[in-house]
Amino acid sequence: MTELPDSLLLQARALINQAVAEAMAQGKPAIQALYFVTYPAEDVTPEVIRAAIDTMRQATPAGRAELHFTPKPGRYVCWNCCGLRYEAIDGVCPNCGHEGLVIPMEMVVALERIEV
Repeated sequence: MTELPDSLLLQARALINQAVAEAMAQGKPAIQALYFVTYPAEDVTPEVIRAAIDTMRQATPAGRAELHFTPKPGRYVCWNCCGLRYEAIDGVCPNCGHEGLVIPMEMVVALERIEV
């Protein structure tokens, strides 16, 4: 395996911290499953994303969690109506017509939900 990019490791650590904080808020000592969405990137493969998440979850309540990854093509997200992730030339949400927020190209993975 090639060396993992520091920026991706930092993203992975932040996502694991987010998942652990959610589990703690629910009063649960361990996380059973982590669900992520991934976005296309020219220089980061799904295998590298998985390796970064796996590296950063060791010795945490997420250490034995099942990992699930769902690729999403969209580079926009609408926080006006529903959190929809979508692709569009003009960035307009197909549900509500408001302009969505661009998901930055350096953001290649996001935590969708956890199971505790």
